[in-house]
Amino acid sequence: MSGRSVSLSAMFVAVAMILGRLTGLFRVLGLATVLGVSHANDLAILVISVPDLLNAMLIGGAMAAVLVPEMHRRAQNVSEQQANQLIVQTFFAVAAISSGLALVLIMWSTWLTQVLASGFTASQISQASSLIVIVLLAFPISAVTAVTSAALQGHHKPMIPAYGNLFFNVILIAAIFLWVTPDHIAILAWAVVAAVSFRLITQLISCFVIGAFQGGFQCLFRFDALNRGLMLKYLQALTAIGLVVAFPVVSRSFASAYEGGISLFEYAQKLVELPRGLFGAILSMVIFPKLSRIFSEGNAVDGSKLISQVAGFIILITIPVTVAVYGCAEPVVSLLFERGMFSGQDVANTAHLLQIGIMSMPALILAILTMNIFYSKHETMIPFKVSLLSLGGLMLLSVVLRASMGISGVMLAFVITSWLHFLGLTFSLHLKLNVSVIEGVHFKHCAALIMLTLSGLLFSAMMIKIVAEPVLLIVYSGMLGLFCFGAVLMILKNHLPRFNRKLSL
Repeated sequence: MSGRSVSLSAMFVAVAMILGRLTGLFRVLGLATVLGVSHANDLAILVISVPDLLNAMLIGGAMAAVLVPEMHRRAQNVSEQQANQLIVQTFFAVAAISSGLALVLIMWSTWLTQVLASGFTASQISQASSLIVIVLLAFPISAVTAVTSAALQGHHKPMIPAYGNLFFNVILIAAIFLWVTPDHIAILAWAVVAAVSFRLITQLISCFVIGAFQGGFQCLFRFDALNRGLMLKYLQALTAIGLVVAFPVVSRSFASAYEGGISLFEYAQKLVELPRGLFGAILSMVIFPKLSRIFSEGNAVDGSKLISQVAGFIILITIPVTVAVYGCAEPVVSLLFERGMFSGQDVANTAHLLQIGIMSMPALILAILTMNIFYSKHETMIPFKVSLLSLGGLMLLSVVLRASMGISGVMLAFVITSWLHFLGLTFSLHLKLNVSVIEGVHFKHCAALIMLTLSGLLFSAMMIKIVAEPVLLIVYSGMLGLFCFGAVLMILKNHLPRFNRKLSL
């Protein structure tokens, strides 16, 4: 795949993911309008998040990380048919395993609800568990979708998986505005089942069209393509990615101790997730397959170049966005959410959490890149160890900071853990695999970027105190973000060789 085709793929995936993220934001706005900050909305958020959460933690999160490099290796060293057999056998194995897990979780639905919402009362847990039983039916469907998505990514056809969130959200938005009320949350649970089913059907059709299953049904039930080494790597990657996915889940569980805490945390996190999801999709669907193929061919130079350019772009975008969002958090939240059941006090509380949470965004996106580098080099144990330590740190920090700062402490614990997780991955990558996230970066460059970010946040905090007009605050925050963009670009072009020569993928 040429550099131009990678750029075009990244652009098209970006458009698809922007549409998916925007409809995800509209979905949240719909819930805010219909249900506000309430226990009913806490239930709705749990219902929507459970299938994909379980998929990421128990099945799907590691699927592309292991399958895509292995597909490339088998297609190059053995045959294309062997790679297709791997996909087909994995599909049926995942279908069987996830169905069994869904049955077990249905029987333990009360326990699962207690884990996901530890602050709920006994009656609230009973109400939520009945809804979770319904959405658990979507878990096996969502799990096998991870296999078809990996197959399409491995064949450099990321468009249909990229549109998956759009399909999912459109169906849920229709259900929210047409049928959902505080007394009828079960309708939303069935809408989730319908949405994940439609997403799978679109990907299955695409797989058959591009021939991803061609010859894969031979010796179907021998499962000889799923060897022990592959399974071990999968379990390690699964645990590492599952632990990372658990970060916001753990934080949300701590936030559930407060009335409407899950809703407030989710609203703030959704705005943080908007740029993270966009970058994460591009990294996973476009950059990761290319990086995997480059390393499978032993071309370390091109791999290092691609990593440096992607990391530079992440820094170039996330630092200005962090500074700008911090300054205009309250008017943006008011513009997006303040209607229907969402009050002015809810705006202030959500904006405060957003100002804290947005500081995690650069670390969250860079961590996705570092984990993809590990997986493209078939290394799964190091991310697992770093993620496990980070999760333990998150739980400890959440307990300590919640006691002194309330729900704000829960969000701050999430931010601190996100940065520790990224730094742990970065140092491990350099020490164990001798790979730098940005080639040629030195301490003085890092210090300059850190000082620029802190100065921008400080100036934003001062601006909030002075500027009372919401529109002006948004304008000034945007101008400050543009200034930070120029400053970061200057640092990258003057000191990092990959950016001095060419600013493209």
